Order: sequence, then C-alpha cells, then structure tokens
Amino acid sequence: MRRAAIRRSFVARAAASMTILALPLCSAATATANPPPIQAATTTAFQVPVRYVAGCRSNLFMCFSPPPLTTVTPTATPGEPGAVTFAAEHPTSTWVDIFSCLDVSVNWRNLTTGAVGTTVLRQAADYTRPAPEDRCQYTPATAVTGSGTIAAIAAIGEALRPDLYQILVNPGLGTFQVP
Repeated sequence: MRRAAIRRSFVARAAASMTILALPLCSAATATANPPPIQAATTTAFQVPVRYVAGCRSNLFMCFSPPPLTTVTPTATPGEPGAVTFAAEHPTSTWVDIFSCLDVSVNWRNLTTGAVGTTVLRQAADYTRPAPEDRCQYTPATAVTGSGTIAAIAAIGEALRPDLYQILVNPGLGTFQVP
C-alpha cells in the first residue's frame, strides 16, 4: 500500500512538472503565431559624431584666432527595404567664412551580407542665412546597403581650396538596422 502511494505521488509530481514546463512552450508558440507589427523607420544619429578643425594657411589677417573644433553628426534613416538615407545637420562652431563646410564621406559595411560602399554628403553653402553656423547645409544621399546590420564610419572630405588645412580629430561611427 505504501509503495502504490509513493508511485502515485511520483506520477502526480512528474505530470505537474511536465505541465509547468510545457506552458512556456505553448505560450511561445502562440506569441510567434502573431508577430509584432513592423515599426516605422526611425532616424538614428551616429553614436560618435565627426570632429575636425579646419582653417586657413596663408591669409594672416583671417588667421589671428585658432579655428574652433567643429562637430558634424551624421544620421541614417532606413527607407525602402535594403536602402538607407544618410544626412547631417549643419556643423557646430564654424568660422565666419566657409572654412568649416567640408563634405562628409560615409563608408558603410553590411555586417550581415558583407556588402560595402561609400557615399558622400555634399555641402552646399547658403550665404543668405545670417548666422555663419547655419550656412553649411548637407545634401542627403541614399545608399543601397541591403538588409541587415550596418556599421558606418564618417569622415571629412577634401578641402575646397588649397589655402585651407583640415585636421580630423575623430571619425564618426554608427551602427543601425536596415529592414
């Protein structure tokens, strides 16, 4: 009699354990049957902005003060599947002249597929704006990267004139998902 009671309690405990273990599996199956809705594309700012110094070499009357540290923060906005649009706001701390309006090149790599590419955010100087820091406007550029995780490095482009110098302090770095 004692043996039968032990067997029944063992079987009851085993059945209860199996039920408890099976509940997460059943609820997971229900959760995968109804996937969450696809989120709208969001703009991701690069986690590390581009920082550089640009100034003049030969024109002494404009070179009395050292040029400021300029910061440009590129952004990435996934669009249609496999494509992303790179953009950037105007740089911070520019000189009165157009010295700090340099193109920004973005080198990207799709970590999922291995695809690579480069795109350039061209600057367009708008002298009608009263504030010097608002004169540099970057034209967005779209790149076909493919779907997956994208890692990108941004740096300043070539100087516009030979009498300018430029020093890259640190490149911009960003990672983001493209559907």
